[in-house]
Amino acid sequence: MNRKTGTMVLIQEDLMQQEHTAGLHGDWLQFMILTTKLELPPLPTDTMDRPRLSLQCKELFQSKVTLLTAPAGSGKSTLLGSWVRNEAVHAACVCLDDKDQDPLQFWLYVIHALDRVREGLVGDVLPHFLQRYPIDPRSALILLLNRVAQANQQALLILDDYHAVTRSEIHEQMQYFIENLPLSIHLVLSSRTYPPFKLEKLRLRGELKHFTLQELAFTAEEGIEFCQEIMQLDIAGEDARGWVQQTEGWAAGLKLLALSHAWGADSLVSPSTSLSREDHGQPGERTISDYLLEEVFQRQSPEMQQFLLRTAITRRMNSSLCQVLSDMQEAPHLLRQLEKEHLFLVPLDRERHWYRYHHLFSAFLRRELARYGTEQVDELHALAAHWYEQQGYPAEALDHYILGQHMQDAARLLEELFAHFIMGEWWTLRRYFDVLPLEIVKARPKLYMSYLFLVAREMPYGQMVKQLDELEHVIRVHLQGQLEPEIIGYLLQVICVMRAYMAYLNRDLDGLAHYLVSYIDQGYPDDIAFQYMDYDRRESMRLRSFHGVNGYLRRAEACFGAITERWLAEHAYVTSYYGVGYGEILMEQDRLSEAVSYADRALEVALQIKVAALLVPAYVLKARLELTLGRPEEGVKLLQQVTGLLSVKDMDYWQPALEAHQHRILLEVSPLESAQTILVKPAGEGSMAAETSCDQIFHSMVRIRAMIVLEQYDFAQEELRRIRNQAEERDWLTEQVECALLESIMLQKQGFTDASVAALSRALVLGGPEGYIRSFVAEGEQIRRLLQDYLYLRRTKAIQDDGVKMAYVKQLLSAFARDKRARGLSSVGEANLDTKEVGLSPMEQKIFGYIAEGLTSKQIAVEFGISPGTVNTHIRRVFAKLGASSRTHAVQIAEQRGLL
Repeated sequence: MNRKTGTMVLIQEDLMQQEHTAGLHGDWLQFMILTTKLELPPLPTDTMDRPRLSLQCKELFQSKVTLLTAPAGSGKSTLLGSWVRNEAVHAACVCLDDKDQDPLQFWLYVIHALDRVREGLVGDVLPHFLQRYPIDPRSALILLLNRVAQANQQALLILDDYHAVTRSEIHEQMQYFIENLPLSIHLVLSSRTYPPFKLEKLRLRGELKHFTLQELAFTAEEGIEFCQEIMQLDIAGEDARGWVQQTEGWAAGLKLLALSHAWGADSLVSPSTSLSREDHGQPGERTISDYLLEEVFQRQSPEMQQFLLRTAITRRMNSSLCQVLSDMQEAPHLLRQLEKEHLFLVPLDRERHWYRYHHLFSAFLRRELARYGTEQVDELHALAAHWYEQQGYPAEALDHYILGQHMQDAARLLEELFAHFIMGEWWTLRRYFDVLPLEIVKARPKLYMSYLFLVAREMPYGQMVKQLDELEHVIRVHLQGQLEPEIIGYLLQVICVMRAYMAYLNRDLDGLAHYLVSYIDQGYPDDIAFQYMDYDRRESMRLRSFHGVNGYLRRAEACFGAITERWLAEHAYVTSYYGVGYGEILMEQDRLSEAVSYADRALEVALQIKVAALLVPAYVLKARLELTLGRPEEGVKLLQQVTGLLSVKDMDYWQPALEAHQHRILLEVSPLESAQTILVKPAGEGSMAAETSCDQIFHSMVRIRAMIVLEQYDFAQEELRRIRNQAEERDWLTEQVECALLESIMLQKQGFTDASVAALSRALVLGGPEGYIRSFVAEGEQIRRLLQDYLYLRRTKAIQDDGVKMAYVKQLLSAFARDKRARGLSSVGEANLDTKEVGLSPMEQKIFGYIAEGLTSKQIAVEFGISPGTVNTHIRRVFAKLGASSRTHAVQIAEQRGLL
């Protein structure tokens, strides 16, 4: 189960301009995306065009990144707005705030913003991005960068208020994003502080443009024009020049002085005093900007003051919400008045439906409101929360419930979200659990279980088991009679799933099998909970990818076998999921008829449930079995058939894996033609990813096979080394065995026999303890001959004992013989050759055993107490029965037929 598809249940938040008639139902992604954050606020009516800055827009694309770093109220957003207003500029914008701390949510906003200048980006990239990001964030970013780079049209990507982002994970990913930014995108970062990026190389290459307060500050001439023309103040130019000097050109400070003068302030700040550009001074200290804001505030009517204070608690507001908070019917009129008087009101959309206060003014109002005590503030948060909840904005409702310390309501709403929605992102609601008191969460068992799922990866195994034990005790003992029996049963059912999940996370495969068997033994009616467990990765081969198995057959058989045998009769997700894994084990063990039986059952259930994560692995297993049974064309048909069962979204995700498996089969049918086709396409993005999946590794192995066919040995060796290193680091056994076998084949083709045998020895050392068979047989005649050479060299002590059991090598050679007979390729004389049918007498069998060990006729004669001539007579009879021309030939025939 991963962070992306675990057990979270989510709700929607409809687009801001839409009617919210759907309540808490809908697309969970809309719950995460506020469209008002994808646009810069419209330029206020008191905006003054400053050509020296606005015309800089034309030069932006001469560099890669533009930074705007200056304190609040310095005009950063206004400058950005003037750039975006330019019709020749295509701009994607994200207005960030302190809630944007989740990395995936951050990139969701970036993707949705870029979709406005790269139409179709959300539809094309987002599904794949969501699937990759929880597993391998860098791979997801590569996908996004590659897709964005396909467009030739230049565009700005503006991230406003980047200082609000504090997560180091986001900064690290942004650093990578900046380093690989395509030429068609110019990044603009607006922040109160210098972002934590290493931009020295960009600066040295002239690819970084930086605007600070010094560039943003009003010049004397601009200040005079602003006061006289924009604010329409009847003052002399020298007075305005003095204000610019006092404020050091700080836009917000200049506006405060202008407003103070407009309302007839008796005194202004002395010219020797500078206005603070910070939101806060030291504790207990009031800045001069506070005094000016207070003066502006005090000039308002009592009615307006009350309106300002009571609406200051929200991040955004509209006339309806303002009416609720202020309890004033004239709220819409007051909003229009604030905007008309330039009183730090910022519209958030072009329709002027949503507003917010300027950050400086908002901070001042909240400090003023705090003087009235927390009780009134908490009451206002409750009013806002109820309004947001009723209007279908649950995320903001939760925020206000928590800010107002209404924790019971917050818990109620959070539980309601879980009750109505499944299949979402864990990070969406995790932050709410971080602030809700644990005792309140524990008082709601369903909510508490959701919380435990969220922290499962963080909590020690023993501690989680203890928590589950306590929760189960509460449900069984204390909640009996308080809840409906169906709810009690459901809670206990989920606890069993959670125990299985914890066992899985801790690679306790025995525990996993125990709990899944226990689940069905307790008679639960379905396994719906398991439909949302895809165990870290959606891969086409369970044996390779399942957490804690990683290609180890014995531990996989103990887990998959126990689960599959118990669930086999059920039409359930578990039956298909683990049935595929068990079928793969049986295939590798060369128990082909059993493997086909389980593969058929897994496919039957998958076709009923119609979940892509079940369908694809089941079809892939069937196709691999068809190839093993000598029917490659049927395997290709199966892989083509499954594509018709997948949705467009699912097909986009599974296409690379299905294509890799199809190429693997075609390499057996037409090696040269298929190899050329495979290598025409460049390597996929997975080869560049920080951590590749098993399917991506498989795709790379298919490419290596194509390189070997085309005798591109240098490239193949380099790729093999890379894959082998990854497989060893991650303890992936199947990939290690396959790498050793391919290296052995490649070295043999180049004439490096000793090195080839050494590589085969590594494969035997790795595969022997686990009983690998089909991986060897699938490589065909070349590996069979190498196994014979290896066996001979071991018997003659030409190579040292590497710990591989000779019986295992003989077992592999017998498997080759069975495979040849099964495919109908054996010659007439070899078709049914075994010890009995050959007709070797007991003495001939014993003598032949010594021949195979390399003993001479004299040595054998000593063993039996007979003459060397009698030994030679027996040997000639053996040769005649086997159709052999020499001792070596006889040994090869016997090993091929499994007689030794």
